[in-house]
Amino acid sequence: MKELKLDDYSIIKPYLDLANYEGYNSNFVTMMMWNHEYHIQYEIHEHFVVMLHNYKGTQFWAMPFTSPQYYREAIDYMLEYSHKNQFEFIIDCAIDTFVEYIKPLYQDKLLFARTPENDDYVYDRMMLQTLSGKKMQKRRNHYNAFLKENPDYIYRDLDLVNDFNMILECLNRWESEKEDLSESMTSEVKGIMYLLSSRHMLEFEVGGIFINGQMEAFIIASRLKHSTIQIHVEKANKDIRGLYPAILKEMLEHHFPDEQYVNREEDMGLENLKKSKLSLHPIKMIEKYRIYEKDEYIGQASDDDLESIIHLWKDNFPDETEETTNYYFQYLYHKEYTFVLKNKNHLISMLQIVPISIQIHNQIRECYFILGVATKKNFEKQGYMKKLLQFVLEQYNNQIIYLQAYHPEIYKPFGFNASHYHQKIAVDKEKLIQSPCIPIDDISLLKDYYEAFVQQFDEYRIRDEYYWKLFIQRCLVFLDNILIFKDHGYLIYHENDESIEISEFIYLTKDSINIMLSYFSNSTKNIILECDINVEIEGQSSLIITMMSNQVKLDTFDKHKYINEIY
Repeated sequence: MKELKLDDYSIIKPYLDLANYEGYNSNFVTMMMWNHEYHIQYEIHEHFVVMLHNYKGTQFWAMPFTSPQYYREAIDYMLEYSHKNQFEFIIDCAIDTFVEYIKPLYQDKLLFARTPENDDYVYDRMMLQTLSGKKMQKRRNHYNAFLKENPDYIYRDLDLVNDFNMILECLNRWESEKEDLSESMTSEVKGIMYLLSSRHMLEFEVGGIFINGQMEAFIIASRLKHSTIQIHVEKANKDIRGLYPAILKEMLEHHFPDEQYVNREEDMGLENLKKSKLSLHPIKMIEKYRIYEKDEYIGQASDDDLESIIHLWKDNFPDETEETTNYYFQYLYHKEYTFVLKNKNHLISMLQIVPISIQIHNQIRECYFILGVATKKNFEKQGYMKKLLQFVLEQYNNQIIYLQAYHPEIYKPFGFNASHYHQKIAVDKEKLIQSPCIPIDDISLLKDYYEAFVQQFDEYRIRDEYYWKLFIQRCLVFLDNILIFKDHGYLIYHENDESIEISEFIYLTKDSINIMLSYFSNSTKNIILECDINVEIEGQSSLIITMMSNQVKLDTFDKHKYINEIY
């Protein structure tokens, strides 16, 4: 491998042209600006060029620079080189078109992770240049305010010989004013100074805005492939309103007349930067991926996996809070019922399958319930959950298995069909009685009322002592309320600004239904009742699938089945 230098451009350029990549990371100006940090090495082969980055002890590849017909030849070489030199094979900042091309070639060898924090924001050049249209109104207002306050400003191209010291002075002043001067900002300053000192060998444009003879903003841009301009640097006095729109507008008005788009690079996962870039209304994003070599493990979870499993749980189930997550992993999680799919010891997917007792036609059957199915979002749509689920189903062959049916179509190919239904009713409050029963505080009745209620069904879950021991705590953690009505039953509900949502409705007689619901008859909020499909109450009703089973051959609508829990 040879260190990448400025004077290598002429021999590398033909391969950059062959690759014709859209992302800004493939711009030679970008490479040189950040080379002090990434220490890029390269090799030239007959059909391709490869580049290896060395960042803080981690090595990773750029996409190979070649035409698509030689992708396989180049990647095979990169794999071989990584193995020979004993470092993990990674291609970073791979654009979506490259990934879609090589996926069929390497579906059994490579793993593709979406990295949205690296996506490029691409804008319509004329929109940013003219600031016309409704979408640009806020930015146009800032620019007009700038013109009003600074009618005599001057924009000019900067001369790197005569203006170098002035640029350095302004850069140091603006950056030193920031309270949180991060490592990346310091590195950016180094990159800027390298570009400016290398102006004679690199193709880019530099312009500045002067107010009362003092430079208050400067910008560096270069030409990318695909009729695009890349903005490498925008620096300005943040105290001058409208200066940022002005400096970009001036650059676009004075340079690159034939280009149609503007690439403003990525947001690095920073929420404020993301918000700022989205406010300029990108016309498209160049999606990026990180590519790994596959080294998969599927099996039972270990103690070492717990932290990663909890993180994946939180990331995939946004309704879970810190409290509900802690509750689950303290009281209900068991590693022996948890299966994981990992790549090089990094968790990708998890699945938990827990034992439950089901009463089926007067017999207690030991069955299993799948819950907590999740895949890391940046690895979705690559078949990893399918692979893990198939593995687990093989381990539990011939067992009765249930799962929650949020997306029924996903599980039908695995032999699951709808087994249990609920109805969700928007209750007509006007049809409720006006003298409701008063609830009581006797929680000892909960278990008795549930067991009396389920006697009308042929297939239901048996709730053991441990379930009832945790019942009150579970409701508290989930911010659910319990109302117990003597000789009628109980209900569990929570409230939001608009609705009272009842998630469990246990009644002892038909009359109890109206009596218990009448507790809410004077509320101004809507009453949304989720209940078994035997309930008859005035209101708009819709059916929902609550459970699927691998023992049901076709979707089965049966009023004599009842299960109502996630865990």
